[in-house]
Amino acid sequence: MAADNASELVVFHRFLGDQIAIGSVELSPEESVEAFRAYQRDLERLRHDLEPAIGRFERGEPAIPLDIEDVKRRGRERLAREGIV
Repeated sequence: MAADNASELVVFHRFLGDQIAIGSVELSPEESVEAFRAYQRDLERLRHDLEPAIGRFERGEPAIPLDIEDVKRRGRERLAREGIV
């Protein structure tokens, strides 16, 4: 358990350093922890979403062609759902 906490602390430290590097220093310590937890949830969701593709890659199956227009469409839809655009 202590090793897990230590590695999470290292990742959190890196996250904070990245936030400072991009100029995102207006967050309080509590808000920084909340932002880090949101980052962890997003990262876990991404890993879950990529599992099928990684499995195909590891089995040597051919890649599925990237449909960039579909990616852009889904991105716009997600931004709209989140009220960003």
